[in-house]
Amino acid sequence: MTNQEIEAHIEAEVAKRVAKIVAAQQEQFSKTMEALMKNAVGGVDKANTALKKEQKKLEKELDAAQKLRAKAEREGEKMATDAYEAHRVTYETAAWTDLRRELTRMHIEVGKTNREIAVWLDVPQDFVENIRQVMKRVDEFHPDKPKRIHIEGNPKIRVTDSGRSGAVHFESRETSFELWWEFGFGKALIVVEVPSIEKWEKITQLPLERRISVLNFIGEQLVLRETYDKGSFLIEGNALTIYKDK
Repeated sequence: MTNQEIEAHIEAEVAKRVAKIVAAQQEQFSKTMEALMKNAVGGVDKANTALKKEQKKLEKELDAAQKLRAKAEREGEKMATDAYEAHRVTYETAAWTDLRRELTRMHIEVGKTNREIAVWLDVPQDFVENIRQVMKRVDEFHPDKPKRIHIEGNPKIRVTDSGRSGAVHFESRETSFELWWEFGFGKALIVVEVPSIEKWEKITQLPLERRISVLNFIGEQLVLRETYDKGSFLIEGNALTIYKDK
């Protein structure tokens, strides 16, 4: 065998072995890549699974928050409804009184009698007379010498508010109590809810025979405070309404 033939044979063997090594390396590389891909896919799957769990958790929390909000809205609406219902009688009384008061004033101004007005408007004659006296008191009012109602116990009132409503605080040497009030409508400035005849003594700790005098005192004080003596008041049922004159 010549030297050339020997070299060719060696090169062929080397090439065969190199090819075998390369093939082995490629196979190992493929296996490694496959393993990496499997691990990578498994990692992604795990991440996706965890992500879905978190998503479901967030959805549950969001759903719970939405339910809580809906509940709060329902309860808030219920509270508003309950508050209205609790004072509905006062609202309706004040609204109806306001209308009858204005109609009565109009009839008085054109010279109608108490009986005529009472029949036409289907109201008691003392309701008409009460308004007639209010109008007379306003007409006779003189800013230099205002006439005030005086009652025993050195009483005074204090008014607090929380927006469109609040409380009238009555204080004297004998007792103290609070009356709820809210802004009125139409020509009514504010409406004060007063205890009924049945509840008067329990709430105020004052005898029933002094109910009208105490309410008149509160009415005049509120007219002075809220209208600077440019108004009037009317007691009807369980409502004391303050009006501001034109």
